[in-house]
Amino acid sequence: MKNCLKLAGLGLTAAAVAAPAFAEVAINQYLSVDGYAVAAGLISDKPPGSDKKASTLFNSGSEQYDSAKFGIAGKYKDFGGYVSLLYVPERGSDSSSGILDIYATWTAGDFTVTGGKFLSYLGYESFYPINMTQISYSLVAGIPAYHTGVKVDYAGKDFAVGVAVVDSLQPSGTTGAFFEGDGDFSDVGFEAYVSYTGIDSLTVFVGLGFDTGNNDTADEDSQLVVDIWASYAINEKLTIAGEFTYAEDVANYSWLVLAQYAFTDKISGIARISGRDGVNYDPDDNLGGDDGLMFTLSPTYTVTENLSIRAEVSYTDWNKSDSEWFYGVQALFKF
Repeated sequence: MKNCLKLAGLGLTAAAVAAPAFAEVAINQYLSVDGYAVAAGLISDKPPGSDKKASTLFNSGSEQYDSAKFGIAGKYKDFGGYVSLLYVPERGSDSSSGILDIYATWTAGDFTVTGGKFLSYLGYESFYPINMTQISYSLVAGIPAYHTGVKVDYAGKDFAVGVAVVDSLQPSGTTGAFFEGDGDFSDVGFEAYVSYTGIDSLTVFVGLGFDTGNNDTADEDSQLVVDIWASYAINEKLTIAGEFTYAEDVANYSWLVLAQYAFTDKISGIARISGRDGVNYDPDDNLGGDDGLMFTLSPTYTVTENLSIRAEVSYTDWNKSDSEWFYGVQALFKF
C-alpha cells in the first residue's frame, strides 16, 4: 500500500519517494506541515453469506474510510526529516492512533538515503485516501504498507530506482501494532523498484519485495511479491492505468485496469475492474478472502481546493461466497 508513487501520471523523483503527495503548508524555509481528514458513510453486503447489509457512518475503523493525519517536515541543506501522526476512530483491538511516519533523509545529488519508518514502494493505489481516485481498494492482493529500515533512491531524468532493507515486508501480526513491520532485524525484508518516465505522459513501474520469513507477521513464511503497473495520460481529461501483482502465499495473481476522466474542472470519475485468483479461501474470513471480480464506478466533486466529495458503487462477484454490493459517500479535506 501506498504513497505518492501510486498516483497516475506523476513523474518519480527522489524527493517524491521520500515524501507524501498531498500539499504542504510552509511555516518557514525549514519547516512545513501537511495533513488530511476523511469521513465516510458506507453500506455493504457483508459478511459473505449474510442476507443483511452492514453500514457505518464515520466509524468504519478503517484508515481508508475514516481517518485524520497530520505531518511535519523539516529540511536543512542536504538533510531532512518527516514525522506524521494518524488517527483512526473505532479501530477495535488495535491502536486507534500513533506515529505513522518517522524518518530522516540525506540527499547527495540525485541520490537520497532514508532511514526510519516509511511506506512501501509497491502498489498503484495510494495508502492515503486523500490521494485515491475512488473510496475502496481494488482486489489487488499482497501489497505491503509501512515498515522500518533504510532505503536508497536514485532519480535520473527519465528513470528512478530504489532499494530498501526493512524489518519485514508485510505488517506486524501483533495485536495493537500500528501500521508497522515486525521490528525484528534478525530476519529482514527487501524491496526494490525501477520506474521509467522517458515517454511523455507515461509512467511504468516494476517493483519487487522479498521477505526471508521467520518473523512476527501474519504469515511467517518467506514471501516474494512482484508488482508491475503503468499509467498513461491520453490527454488532459483521460488517464488509463493497469496493474498486475503476484504475491506468494496470498494470490497467484491479481490485477486492475482503470480509466479516469475529468468531465469539468470540478467533476471527475473513474471506472475500474479488478480481480484476483489463487487465494486460499476461508469461509470464516469476513474480509472477503476469496477469488473474484470487482467492478467500480466512482465520481468525485471538487468543492474547493481543499475539500472534495466522493461517491462509489462497486459490485464484487466472489468465486466461492455470495456476491457483494458496496455503496459509499466520503468527504475529504486536505491542507
